[in-house]
Parts: sequence; C-alpha cells; structure tokens
Amino acid sequence: MTKLRKKAKRKILLILVLIIILLGFFGFKYIFNNDDDKGIKNPIKNILTPEDPIKTYTAKLIATGDGLIHSPLYNAAYNSSTNTYDFSSMLTYTKEKLKGYDIKYYNQETIFDDTISYSSYPTFNTPSSFGKNMIDAGFNLVSLATNHSLDKGKDSAIRSAKWWESQNNILATGMSSSIEERNNFKIMNANGITYTMLSYTYGTNGLGTSTISSDPYVVNIFNEEVVKKDIEAVRDKVDVLIVAMHWGNEYEQGATETQKKQAQFLADNGVDIILGTHSHCIEPWEWIDDTVVFYSFGNFISNQMGAEQAMVRKVGTVGMFATLDITKTVDTEKNTTTIKIDNIGADLNYSYRYYNKDKGKNDYLVIPFSKMESKYLDNYESVYNEFSQVLTKFDDSIKIEALPSIPAN
Repeated sequence: MTKLRKKAKRKILLILVLIIILLGFFGFKYIFNNDDDKGIKNPIKNILTPEDPIKTYTAKLIATGDGLIHSPLYNAAYNSSTNTYDFSSMLTYTKEKLKGYDIKYYNQETIFDDTISYSSYPTFNTPSSFGKNMIDAGFNLVSLATNHSLDKGKDSAIRSAKWWESQNNILATGMSSSIEERNNFKIMNANGITYTMLSYTYGTNGLGTSTISSDPYVVNIFNEEVVKKDIEAVRDKVDVLIVAMHWGNEYEQGATETQKKQAQFLADNGVDIILGTHSHCIEPWEWIDDTVVFYSFGNFISNQMGAEQAMVRKVGTVGMFATLDITKTVDTEKNTTTIKIDNIGADLNYSYRYYNKDKGKNDYLVIPFSKMESKYLDNYESVYNEFSQVLTKFDDSIKIEALPSIPAN
C-alpha cells in the first residue's frame, strides 16, 4: 500500500471519529435538555432533576360531642321483627357531613354491654350497634372516658372496652380491658401525618371507687402526674397530639376555672388539640399559645328535649361540629418538621325528634344547622345566633357555617 493511500485512509478515519463525537455530543444534549412538542419532560432529565427539599402533608379533622343514648333513642332504633337495633337513619346528614375529612371524632358517653339489659339515665347501657352505626357513618376517633364509664361496674366497662379494641382502624381511648392495652398508645396516620389521642374524665359520679383504686386502667381519671407521664410516652412519636377531656359543669355555657387551668397544663406539656365534652352544651373555644381548645361540643345526639328543666331542654338539643386543617411541612435540607393548625370552623347541630309514620313511633335525626329548615326547628335563626355568640365568646375568628337563609359570620 502506498503512502498516499495510507494518508487518505487516515483522513477518512479521522473524519468518521469527529462525526461520531459530534453526534454523541448533540445526542447527549438532546436527551437531557429537550422537551417534546407536547410539553412532556424527558424522563431521563426528570430523574436527574433534584427533588424539592420541602414536602407538605395535609389532613382535615372534624369533631363533635356526646353520643348520649337515652332509652327513647334505642327504642326508636329497635326492630321487633328482627330483634335488632339500627340507628343509621338518625345519622343520614352526619354521614354526608363527615365526607372529605380524615380524622373524625366523637365522644361515646355511654358504655356497650350486650350481655345485660340496656338502660337509660342515671346508669346507662347502650346497644353496641350504635357504635357500629357511628363507625359506618365515618367516625374513626372516639373518646370513652366519661362520668358514665362505670355505670354498670367493672365487668361491663371491660366488655365495652373490649368491643372498641376489636374494631379495625378505630382509635378509641380512655377505657381499657387491661393495663397492657391501656399503655399501648396506638399511633394513627392520616395522609402522612401521625397522631394519637389521650382521653380522661374528671370522675365517674362516685361509682366504681374500688375499681379506680385497684384497676385504674379501666377508665382514665384526670391526674396531672399520670397525664404528664402519658404525654411524655407519646409526644415525640407523633406529629399531632390530641387530648379528649370530659370536664366542666353540666349545662353551664362557659369554661370553669378548673377547665382553664387544666387546658393551660395540657398546652404547657405540648398538646396540640383539646376536645372537650360533658356539659351537654356548647362552650367557647380559644387558642392557648399554639394549642386549640374546644371546651365543649355539647350533645351530638340525645333525648334531652324531653327533660323537665327548661335550661336542659334549651342547651341539650344543640351541639356542634368543629373542623380544622392540619399541615405538616418537612424541610429535608434543614432537617426540620413544622405543624400548623388553622382554618378553624364550626357547624351547629340539632337533635330533632319527630313521629315516624312508617315505624309508628318517635324517631330522631341529627340536623346540621347548615341544612336547617323551619320544619325541624321553627326559631332556628335565633337559636343559631344565641349559640354562635356562646362559641365565639373567647375568640370570634372561627368560621361558623351559615344558615341556608343568612350569611356566615
């Protein structure tokens, strides 16, 4: 082969190498920089793009008051042909109300013991089907520690606690079947936000003093030393800590000094949300530092419209749903997590009693005031205004849902 041919061959080889290098360069640039005509980012480019260091998670909470089941309520739910109890029709509006919320709370005022006779005031026992119907309606967070927890004694209380412990995906606290269950603080997750709830009552109407002394796990009685220890056991394990408090004075529409003191104690120890019950009437809400406090939701459902005292009838039929948003922000670069609670709202509710022609007896329906009509309560506008003023006594920044006929506050 001549030198001339060798030189020509080298030139061709050099040109081919340059072409390959150029094609490689422009092809590489195209892969990592080109977006197609439809605006869809190249998957390889997306994989290599650094992730946003800030992640946000949100959850919505709704809470209401006492499931106070008097005998007229469970008699209305009774079906003699099947010997069963069904409260679901009473919860029609409630089931609709709970949609769109992640954490859904109520207070179970009365115990469930299906092995003995059901009963009403002053010592309650309720068909467990009420709890099943409430779960079916959407509730998944339940407080059990009330002044009626030991109405039927220790054995019935334990049977009631076991019923709740057997329910899947439900956090029910305040009563337990054993010390192990009592100290097994369950942690729940809502859209990436972890939470748990502790539940306490001021007492049990003087009943079960020996049980409280010998087996305190059966029902949680409020004691600062015990509560602080419980908080310390869970505070660092959850994003949001909720405490349900059964406290205050019945039928008084203002927070007592004891309630305020206990609320401050809970806030000082890192509680995020305090959910109050027991008074059977709406009480004010407020912020204590970064802790949101609802002193009482009133009754969710009851038959207190039949009570003799005018004041009991007036306040016992009206309760409320409270709502709020929880936002968790995680900054992976700074290694920080912040929790924000805002968008505090409310909707009043009413225990409506009526004659059900199909059943041939009185029946009940929980009516949110946002669905209220005069056929349910003829003076509902004045009731709405009166109880809204009670709720906003300490803080008027809450957004109360409007009546169908008047604007929101």
